[in-house]
Amino acid sequence: MPYYFDTVVLSNFALAGRMDLLQARYGCELHITPEVRDELADGVVAGYTALAALEELLITGVFTVAPPLVSAAERGAYLGLLRTLGAGETSCLVCAECRGGIVATDDRAARGHCAARGITVTGTIGILVAVCRDGLLSPPAADTVLTDMVAAGFYSPVHHISELL
Repeated sequence: MPYYFDTVVLSNFALAGRMDLLQARYGCELHITPEVRDELADGVVAGYTALAALEELLITGVFTVAPPLVSAAERGAYLGLLRTLGAGETSCLVCAECRGGIVATDDRAARGHCAARGITVTGTIGILVAVCRDGLLSPPAADTVLTDMVAAGFYSPVHHISELL
């Protein structure tokens, strides 16, 4: 099942220096849409050089570049959602809905649209819980990663992943 990751979730892991967690758990099932890729490039240009690691993971095929939205159904859904969501979130939601998949986003509005459309959604916190359950990270180590993410600018609704396990 493909996972369509938005810019914020990817940025949280990249800025905390923990792309290895996404690589280990999702590998080529992690899909980045062209719109998200452009947003990441904008971040690199703005000085967030840690985001450049994502480009290398795409070039080497560790993560997958999703094909552009070209069908009439995809374009129609995309244009309709752009009224309330950013291009990255919208492209992820449309890909998951039209092609099948799961959306990884922390955006409240995008999560609401996913719920209304019956699209499975996860986010930064859910991924940290999942990597603990998979045995890729201990709960105390996940707490440290979360602290690093918050220090890099992530607004977290929880303070400790260990409390969720």
